[in-house]
Amino acid sequence: MRILCDQNVPEKYLRALADGNATVTTVEDVLEHDATDAEIAAYAETNGWVVFTNDDDFYVDGGDHGLLFYSQIEDPSPGTVVEAVERIDAVYENASEIVETVPDGWA
Repeated sequence: MRILCDQNVPEKYLRALADGNATVTTVEDVLEHDATDAEIAAYAETNGWVVFTNDDDFYVDGGDHGLLFYSQIEDPSPGTVVEAVERIDAVYENASEIVETVPDGWA
């Protein structure tokens, strides 16, 4: 899975996802730091990335890209997030169809 991490994703998740089976990049690596949600969604759709975020605006913006949402309030452990992402990746044939909350029972 190719994961595009939104601007406010903590480093602990970036490192854990990169150490797992995913290819990981950040918005800052591929777009401007202040890119809008619409710009991020368009980039993800065009380039085959699944957006990893705690910003529920992505549910509204839609787009034909995958979405992995985590709760900043629940603050799941990095290992739990990685386990959930790997299970989700194994279930979906097309990453653009993913719209899941992690861990939310996936770990």
